[in-house]
Parts: sequence; structure tokens; C-alpha cells
Amino acid sequence: MALVVLAVAAPGAAAAPVSVNLRVEGATRTIFDGPVTTDGHAIATASSGGAHPCDGTNNGAHPAPLPVATAALDDGARLNGFSWDADWFDSGLNDFAVKEIGGEAQTATQFWGYLVNFTFASVGGCQQQVRQGDEVLWVFDAFNKSNVLRLSGQSAATTGAPVTVQVVDGQDGSPQAGAIVNGTATGGDGRATLSFPDPGVYRLKAERADAVRSNALVLCVDPPGADPCSASDREAPSLRLDQPTGELASERGQSRTTVVSWQADDGTGAGLAHFSVDVRPLARGVGPAPSTTGDWHALQPRTTLTSARFRGDSGATYRFRITAVDRAANRSSVESGPFTLPVDDRDRKLWPFSRGWRRIPAESAWGRTVMRPRRRGASARLRFRGRAVALIGRKLRRGGRLRVSVDGRARVLRLRGRSRPRTVLWQSRTLADGPHVLRIRWRGGGPVELDAVAPRP
Repeated sequence: MALVVLAVAAPGAAAAPVSVNLRVEGATRTIFDGPVTTDGHAIATASSGGAHPCDGTNNGAHPAPLPVATAALDDGARLNGFSWDADWFDSGLNDFAVKEIGGEAQTATQFWGYLVNFTFASVGGCQQQVRQGDEVLWVFDAFNKSNVLRLSGQSAATTGAPVTVQVVDGQDGSPQAGAIVNGTATGGDGRATLSFPDPGVYRLKAERADAVRSNALVLCVDPPGADPCSASDREAPSLRLDQPTGELASERGQSRTTVVSWQADDGTGAGLAHFSVDVRPLARGVGPAPSTTGDWHALQPRTTLTSARFRGDSGATYRFRITAVDRAANRSSVESGPFTLPVDDRDRKLWPFSRGWRRIPAESAWGRTVMRPRRRGASARLRFRGRAVALIGRKLRRGGRLRVSVDGRARVLRLRGRSRPRTVLWQSRTLADGPHVLRIRWRGGGPVELDAVAPRP
């Protein structure tokens, strides 16, 4: 039985995420259709024999990691609960061959294929780059289809009034006759005229046995005189925040540029219209800015994508709010928890180090550098405001001792062992809200590695 894929972020440089629309058309049904935020990452399927890279570097297609079509499928499955499976091929391909999605498995003559922006791809799905706003379409029995249907038409209508839709081949725009839309066949010009006696929200698709099923066209039908999409849709969209999920930016990424991403679904409603993204500064734990809570302000006031980027200040804490609005003006909102951007070892004015430290490159670190002491007694100091402070780094196999103190209360840390990069090595006790001083001193016994420090409000 196929399993939902576990996607694991690659330990090296990460691909910047993008928002795409992912659609999966099975033999008799649409398995999934919706926005997905995706990046390039390592993937393990039930049949792949472990995790393998899927980030555009496969087969030397691109020099650096980037979002790709198979990774979009993987993220869509993981976030929305449908299964998929694929075999991994090393020799000559260095890519996955998808063989099942949503419980529909390939046969001896019917295979899964994919298109990007209605164009069949010529490379494996881990090599095909996808960009912001792309249409990624996975299709069962893709190579036995003569056309890829694309449906267009008006989005609102009145009961009893004629509604004209058109079906074309998404690959070349040619009109498609004989496609069935809500029980009516299109003519030679690809058009069909429909009528709806009852108000409601209708999801129309064009189908023809020899062609790939079309995209959905959501049509609101209302009584005469009613505002569009107002007669039957009273439910707000469902909304879920995917990122940020942790309290520290270093738990997910490596820079002060944060990706905020979410999932939304309007169910049987009128369809999603747009999203808005707001950010609210909660505190800045270092530097001259006062440690105060600010007002909400728009980061992305109106977007149809499911991700946004935000670059914050070192040592600052923020909260994000996403609002989904559907075509009937129903809305729902979700807020993140407090999200802190650590102070990097390169922020010398904020986090000064004494002589005796060496800054070295570290690809997986916050800011991609770390500090290691070279002289016993090497020290560092951070003046901060807040209720706690966390030290971020990595334990080393022969790691040494580090003395840390806040406001004179000291502790010696033994940093011998193994840990992932960007690990919280130590966090202070809860402090009285206000100014404090963190002092760090190397006590020898082996190397230590400091990456960042995070004041907590």
C-alpha cells in the first residue's frame, strides 16, 4: 500500500519556496486542486529505498537547489492528506518515476505524467523548475490523451439566464468540440450555453474521454437583483498556517528573510478571492529600539498566492496574521505565535566578541557562519531586553565547556556530544522583563561552536 511521503529538508543550501497551483487529475476524479507552497527538498517514498534529493540539481539540470514539480506534488500530498508513491532511478535519470497518486496506480499501458503551465515536461519532475504562480498538473494516463482541456467563462450569473463557457486545448488554445460541461456538449467553436434554474455555487469541469479533464470553473448563480455570490454562501473559508510554526526563525531557516505560508479551502463555497498578510512587531530585544508592542501593518494586503516573504530585524519578535476572503466576502483569520529572529554572530555591534575567537563558514548555520574560540578565556557579551535569552549553536564530538551568566547568575555548559546545526544549547531561566546582560566565556576542554543568540520577550 502506498504511503504519504515524508519530506525532509536537505541539510545544505535550501531552495527558496514558491506558491504554485497544484492539480492532480485521476482516471475518474480530481484528486486535488489547490494552492501549495513548495521548495526543493529530499524525498522518501514507500518504494524509493530511502530519501533522495529532489531539488533541481538532479542529473545536473540546475547548479543550485530550487523548487520542482515532484516536490510540489510531495508538499501537496503531505499537507492535504493524499498518498503518492514513486520508484527511484539512479542510472541515467537520478529522479523519481511516479507510479501512484491518491490510490490510483499506473498499469502496463497507463502512466502518470505532468505538465507545467499546460506544457508537457521533457525532464523528470525533480529536474523541472517551478516558479511563483505556475500551474502544475499531474495526470493519470497522460500519454494517451489527445488534448488538455481548459475551461473558461463568467464567474457569476442569474438564475434562468444563459451562461456561455468555452473549452480550448490548454497547450495551443484551439477550440475543443464534444467536451461535456454540466451535461452540455461544446460545439465546433468550443462553446456551450448553460442555464441554471436554482441559485447556488456550481463547480463546472469539461470532460471528454480522449482528453485530460479541465480545470474547475466556479460559478455563483444568484436570484435577479442579488449581489454576486451572495445567495447561498454563508461559510468562511478554512485556513491553516503552515509557517512559521516554531518560536525561533533558526528552527526553520538560516536568514532574517522568513517565508510565511498557509493553506486555505473554501469547500463548496463560492471560491477563494484573495488573502491578506499582516505583521505585528512584539518587541526588539537588542539595539536602540524600545521593547514595545506595535500595531498591525500590511505585509501583503491582497494576494492570491499562499506564501509571502518578510525580512525582520535581528533580535526582534513578531506575530503574523493571515486573512482569507472568499468571493462571497466571507472571511477567516489565523495568527502565528511569537516568532523571534536571532542575533547572528556577524552582528558585531549587537553581539561583540573579544579577541581570541575565529569566524568560520558553516553552510547549515544561521547566517552561514559560526564562532569558535582559539584562546582560553575568549568571551562575548550581549545586552538585551526581555524575559529570557537562548544560545544557539551545535554540540561537537569533543566539545568543551562554556560559562554563561545572566545578571551575574552563572552556569557552566558541557557542550560535548552531537547535535544538529542551529540547536538551542541553553536557555536562561525566566527573567523580570527589562534590561539584562548575557556574558559568555570559554573554559577550555575542547572546541565550542556559537551560531546565534535569541532574546525572548
